[in-house]
Amino acid sequence: MSAILGNAGEKRLLLGNEAIARGVIEAGVGFASAYPGTPSTEVMDALRAVAKKVGIYVEYATNEIIAYESAFSACLAGVRSFFAAKHVGINVAADAIATSGYVGTRAGFVFLDADDPNCHSSQNEQDNRNLARHYGLLLLEPSNPQEAKQMVIYGYNVSEKVHQPVMLRTTTRISHARAPVEFGPIPDIKTKGFFEKDPSRFVVIPANARRNHAEMLKRLKEAQELSEASEWNVVYEFSGDDPSIGRFGIISSSVAFSYAYEEFQKMNLSGKILKLGFSYPLPEKKIVEFLETLDHVLIVEELDPILERDIRAIAQMHDLNTKIYGKDILPRLYEFAPEIVEKGILVALGKEKGPVSPINVKPVSEISGVHIPTRPPVLCPACPHRASYYAIKRALLELKVNPKKVIYSTDIGCMTLGVMPPYLMGDVLFCMGSSIGASGGLSQVTDQPVMAFIGDSTFFHAGLPGLANAIYNKHPMMIVVLDNNITAMTGFQPDPRTGLTAMSNPTKKIDIEKIAKALGADFAVTVDQIMNWKDAKDKFKEAYKVYQQGGVSVVVFKHPCAIYERHTKGYAGLGGLYEIDAEKCINCGICYKDFNCPAIVYNSSSKKPLIRADVCLGCGVCMQICPVQAIYRIQESRK
Repeated sequence: MSAILGNAGEKRLLLGNEAIARGVIEAGVGFASAYPGTPSTEVMDALRAVAKKVGIYVEYATNEIIAYESAFSACLAGVRSFFAAKHVGINVAADAIATSGYVGTRAGFVFLDADDPNCHSSQNEQDNRNLARHYGLLLLEPSNPQEAKQMVIYGYNVSEKVHQPVMLRTTTRISHARAPVEFGPIPDIKTKGFFEKDPSRFVVIPANARRNHAEMLKRLKEAQELSEASEWNVVYEFSGDDPSIGRFGIISSSVAFSYAYEEFQKMNLSGKILKLGFSYPLPEKKIVEFLETLDHVLIVEELDPILERDIRAIAQMHDLNTKIYGKDILPRLYEFAPEIVEKGILVALGKEKGPVSPINVKPVSEISGVHIPTRPPVLCPACPHRASYYAIKRALLELKVNPKKVIYSTDIGCMTLGVMPPYLMGDVLFCMGSSIGASGGLSQVTDQPVMAFIGDSTFFHAGLPGLANAIYNKHPMMIVVLDNNITAMTGFQPDPRTGLTAMSNPTKKIDIEKIAKALGADFAVTVDQIMNWKDAKDKFKEAYKVYQQGGVSVVVFKHPCAIYERHTKGYAGLGGLYEIDAEKCINCGICYKDFNCPAIVYNSSSKKPLIRADVCLGCGVCMQICPVQAIYRIQESRK
């Protein structure tokens, strides 16, 4: 049974993301859409696992803006709807988000923004609390999984009260923390509504947009009054043993509040903490009342000084003399930890000197002085991308092209690991789909060979416009689509190549080669680099020759993700068993150095490589590339 299903009153140990999913169900949401991205992914994974049972409609869209447009439009037809994305996914949806704030809602609309301080799985650590202010959204910030669930329900009620979108902002430490969560009742879920036409509001031509802007400001004013009375904006008072600190307090939100609360108790301090859970619009009156009772206040927030800027402005407008500390003491980089907040409090109290250094992100061995072997990220055993990279490198050498001279524009996904040794096939990476767009600019302003790597899910997410642009503007380039038939990096979510929807309903498989040909690519071919590695290499050479003549060439390396095959088919889904004939082997190193299969290790005793059967997933590419045919199959398939 799914972790998020249970009766009212039950308690379960849930991830923050699972708690949000339960909140979506308890709020009676009828439509949910997203594109997977860590740290937001588990919300939709939890929802799609129970969608048919509880009666909610769930879909994975091809990218975030489509997901947002779909979900927001559903709320305009009277159905409570939900959207989820990681922080950089919000950038993709930003155009629609900006306009939705002007349009306002009908049924409730809440969306998850999962920020990633410290860049655990992201290319930046932007603070999207800025966007709530920028786009006129209501902002809720839970500090633990139980609050995350409750705030979802609260968010829908507030959204319907003031008719405005609500952003639920989490961080990785909220999304991926586990804590007891108490379930509430599940209401009847409404999945069908009726769209009442109102072009003067919903068609945002300039005249309507100007009127909508004025209406949005009225709604935000109403929301501020709700914020003043909100149960999520609360003052905690502490009576500690240290009388020397004067009238001291903290204002905080999200997981930073949890650290501040913990440290206040641990340090046995006297003072107050104002927790802001409904953090935009800010409860100005409550903040003024809080500041008036204190001599010095520390603002504890990750990452940007957003609360600090607003609270300093409020203090100035009300002629308050309270000393306010913030990013002059606490770091703006990375995420917080209890010890950072503790040091910040001591600096604010004049007991230590500041500012506080950010959390140490150096390797553990460098911090501790104890040597710990590094474990760089690698492609999984039998990953089809490894065979693709090796085929390309060999093809380039056979074409007398130095692989080191090629500019490799890579993309978001498992294929990003091509940047690691021994392949070193990653020179530029910005965001989803940027591999093709970046290749267009590089091919135009340099005479160096340019190659774009992109995955199947990313191709449909943001690669299509780049391909059309390359063909339209005649940017010669090699586009390599590494198609593993699934969105593997985020946990095996389906995409337009998979043949299944998020709710496991059969659907069409969209052919990437046919798309490339329809758009006008000069060469497009699909190869299976696992079943016939040599043919894949030779087809790539054909494509590269067309590119050398100024064309746009597309090669789709297509083979299912090995881990997904193991996940869906079990042990029987693995390939055969292989061994190395030590007498034939010349220890050339191709299998374990150049091909770099993690299942093949060097045996210092025999001075020859060997295949670890407990790691090998049986792709068999090593047998195809061995120059002396020393690798052989001892069993066709696993039992």
